[in-house]
Amino acid sequence: MKLWALIVAFLSFVLDRITKSIAGKFLYGKSISILPGFFNLRYAENKGAAFSIFSSSGDIVRKIFLLFIPAVIIAFILYYILFKSIKSRLFAIGLGLILGGAVGNLYDRVLYGKVIDFLDFYIGPYHWPTFNIADVSVFVGCFLLLIHHFKEE
Repeated sequence: MKLWALIVAFLSFVLDRITKSIAGKFLYGKSISILPGFFNLRYAENKGAAFSIFSSSGDIVRKIFLLFIPAVIIAFILYYILFKSIKSRLFAIGLGLILGGAVGNLYDRVLYGKVIDFLDFYIGPYHWPTFNIADVSVFVGCFLLLIHHFKEE
């Protein structure tokens, strides 16, 4: 199961890198309507965390919350995958998705000081914060871990 987690993490990271690269090349300064009134592809840069939290904070606060803490979480997940027993494929995939997504966004923050977001869902004037594949990976991974937890009980 460890191999499942590592493969899923790698694929999640690669898909995130590819889609962010495409968004940077083809969406910069644009918004493309996919489902009018519901979904656009739109280039956005986020210097903060989810919902742009910490985007206007000072450098020290941003570095602690956007670099140090994610790095610790990544290290913990890697340790768990490599040194603990994983018996459930669902659990392995969940960990792999969280790891791949966390590495994808940390990679951007370290290299560029921001992440590229491009998935824009909305209804009328009400927009959900724009997000990316790494964010989707982390969300789905957490959801799978919850399913695994309740399935075990």
